[in-house]
Amino acid sequence: MKSVDIAVIGNGLSSAVTLMNIAANAERRLHVAVVGRSRTMGQGVAYSTPEEVHRLNVPAARMSLFPDRPDDLCDWLSETGVASGPEDFVPRPVFGQYVKQRLDERLAQLDNRAGVSFEDADAIDCEELGDDRQVFHLSNGARIAARASVFCIGGTPARLPIAESRIADAARRHICLNVWADLWIERTAPDDTIFMLGSGLTMVDQVMSLRSRGHRGPIHVLSRHGLLPLPHVVPRSDATAPVLTPGTAPLSRMMQQLRDAARQASDWRSVVDGIRPVTQALWQHLCLEERQRFLRHANSWWNIHRHRMAPDVRANLDTMRESGQLTIRAGWLQEVYEKDGRARVAYRDRHTGTLRQLSADWVVNCTGMEKCSISKVPLLKKMSARGLIGADALGLGVAVNAQSQLLRSDGSVAQSAYAIGPMTTGQFFEIFAVPDIRVQARDVANRIVEKMSG
Repeated sequence: MKSVDIAVIGNGLSSAVTLMNIAANAERRLHVAVVGRSRTMGQGVAYSTPEEVHRLNVPAARMSLFPDRPDDLCDWLSETGVASGPEDFVPRPVFGQYVKQRLDERLAQLDNRAGVSFEDADAIDCEELGDDRQVFHLSNGARIAARASVFCIGGTPARLPIAESRIADAARRHICLNVWADLWIERTAPDDTIFMLGSGLTMVDQVMSLRSRGHRGPIHVLSRHGLLPLPHVVPRSDATAPVLTPGTAPLSRMMQQLRDAARQASDWRSVVDGIRPVTQALWQHLCLEERQRFLRHANSWWNIHRHRMAPDVRANLDTMRESGQLTIRAGWLQEVYEKDGRARVAYRDRHTGTLRQLSADWVVNCTGMEKCSISKVPLLKKMSARGLIGADALGLGVAVNAQSQLLRSDGSVAQSAYAIGPMTTGQFFEIFAVPDIRVQARDVANRIVEKMSG
């Protein structure tokens, strides 16, 4: 068994930022093992895309990896000769290069303060999650014992939101279930009819990829609400002071206050951006019933206002809609079968309740990532069965406290085991974007290093 000081489980952005902070703050030599497939270390699904038309959804000025160096990405773009400014929405492959270079630089500067090993394997089990010792089983047969651990596990691709029995076997050859792993676009013809399920940012990426290849055929998009992410404006408006104060009003009143402030502002974006510093506190002051009600009734609307897209990308989508090539519908998928050598899709229209059908050459799942619930991740499922971890009350991820420490099923705190990123949505709600993850990763790394130095 290999013994280390810290085990970092996962290899995406959260793990890279955590590792950089551990390396920067370690005052003595620490041995860190990073467990995850090394091909996309630090990039994960979002930033390992090769497509230049897949853009960041936040301007470069707000995408530094380091909270105390807000201009770091802009400085790196200038140093490397990338022609992008602080208000630009950088291609995601470029951001992936930035993450990789900054990680490589940080590791090269370690001297004797930390030793990092990369285990090109998956963590498949955890037999012990003690306060000072955690033991992991890896897919390559190895075992690792650590004094502290950080779980940086992202979501898994969502499934089509219908029962498997409603998808005919003959139709499956027309279906792309995982747009990040299946190179379906390379097999399309320019005049193919495309049906996409989901109207969020995953869909936007896929439509932009088709457009860049000169696709001419119709693209039909279906989602529950038929809502598209709204655009940023450049130059952006300055954020207002927060118009909401955590814990001072019930959810319904706060939502009304937010709507009123947005209507009165010259740009509603300034109001939405203004509550970002208090969003997590607002969420944490809601009772369970209010959180459930928000997710049920307001979350879709919040997402399109909060998680916006580059203005030129939205302009391209609008042009495609105006030409009739791109159609957005609201409704629920009912069935997929094959007819005359093509997929036949049945859906129920949200507004009329009518059952409608259309034919397509491709059915593409653009519903994004599953919530990082315990049942979706084999490692977490095994840990839960042993009582080593618990789920948050909403089933969005794992239960953690305000310091991101894991909570066992009996409610006790695993003193040296932490979770970062989307796994902690139940506690923090807004914990997907770089500006949020970089703060959480810094704080967790600081706590671990401080304890190791004590």
